[in-house]
Amino acid sequence: METPLKTTKLVIGVLTLSVLAACSNPEKRTQANRSFDYQDASLRSGPLMIPAGLEAPNFNNEYVIPKLPADAPRGIIGKDVDVRPPTQVLPLVRGSELLERATGLWFYQQQIDQPLEQQLAQALVAFFEQKKIEYNTTAHGFNSQGASATSAKQDFKWTLMPDSNRRAVAVQVELLDNAKMLAQDKQRAEASILNAFSLSYQRELTQQQQLLDSAPIQVTLDKPQGRLLAAADYERTWKRLMSVLPKLGFELTNRQQALGYVEVKFSGLSKGKWQELNLPKLDISTQPYRIQLGDLGEQSSITLSDKNKAPVSAGILSQFSVTLTDAFQRTDFIR
Repeated sequence: METPLKTTKLVIGVLTLSVLAACSNPEKRTQANRSFDYQDASLRSGPLMIPAGLEAPNFNNEYVIPKLPADAPRGIIGKDVDVRPPTQVLPLVRGSELLERATGLWFYQQQIDQPLEQQLAQALVAFFEQKKIEYNTTAHGFNSQGASATSAKQDFKWTLMPDSNRRAVAVQVELLDNAKMLAQDKQRAEASILNAFSLSYQRELTQQQQLLDSAPIQVTLDKPQGRLLAAADYERTWKRLMSVLPKLGFELTNRQQALGYVEVKFSGLSKGKWQELNLPKLDISTQPYRIQLGDLGEQSSITLSDKNKAPVSAGILSQFSVTLTDAFQRTDFIR
């Protein structure tokens, strides 16, 4: 049992660490953590004392530092030096890249059903409304007025720059009315609000992907080619396979998503289990199989072979097709 003294020391220690952590926040502490008395220091020098009987040495004035003229430009020193590191622009959205020579990011086409420039414009409007930032539309983007990511009253210019060759759109942000602002403060403000938008956009994309992943996928049997066709891209089809196969009695023994294959061992399910799943019974041999996935853009191909990579018979493929077609429609199978 802890004594009251030990408990008191623990509480004091935690409070002390909390206070020190708050005081040492690098985003808020703009001044160096030391005294600035050195600014009042001056160089005191006097003639060199030469003992009697010795000659004074020769002096070289080549390295004497001359005094600055009164009109010489002077930089900031002491308390005026902002010791905070510059805020970096973070490519928070998958596949995004930093824009050279400006505060901005390149975003690449991820969804085929909507132009990327339109999608980014809608994401910016959603971001402004979520943060309660006033905005107006311009010829190439937006102007936002009011609170920024740092809660300061700042105005920004947002420019959308499409590049059809690389199927990408750059979003550049520029702080307006910054004549009296230091360069590092301008960069910090631009990077902060761009990072806030990127985080908002990434959350939106994640939500959209989750909804898409949970939607049913249509599967058809392509008899002439000896394969199944899934009406989904490669990544969605792969995720669905990994969720569905174990529920159908397949043990995943080896899988390589980059190469598109998964090696499985079919052990089968009992009749009662198939009835419980409400799926057509998969009546094929209990043996190892190899499933190969092909990327066809908006579609994916699925082929089934034995452990020696020899294609299965048309009957087995048809059986597999009937069960897998129903399973891919079942959203309750998605983990």
